[in-house]
Amino acid sequence: MKTTKTERIEIDLPQDIIFAMRGLEKPEKVKKKLKIALAILLFQERSISLGKATELTEMSRVRFMEVLKEHDIPAYEYGEKDFKREQQVIAKYRKTACFSLLPRQEFFNDLVQKVE
Repeated sequence: MKTTKTERIEIDLPQDIIFAMRGLEKPEKVKKKLKIALAILLFQERSISLGKATELTEMSRVRFMEVLKEHDIPAYEYGEKDFKREQQVIAKYRKTACFSLLPRQEFFNDLVQKVE
């Protein structure tokens, strides 16, 4: 597994927020939650990819996608442009698939006529 360079940052928070965080969770759990919240925010803003978000949270891709789902955030954007592109691919595939089946269909029809 490759190691990623890290850098420490500090943020100033009101004392009552820090008190609330300490009262609820152990420091490592708070750190994990903050990383998840940051990853969600950066992913939602499209500042980082799904892969980078999973790297930041130290979660599997599937688990992070579940977290996104819990927050009603789509893991993938599937817009009208994507839909149209897929429709074109399907139409092209159907056209080539029909042509490739044509000789087999003729063979099958000949076979059926010989049996009758």
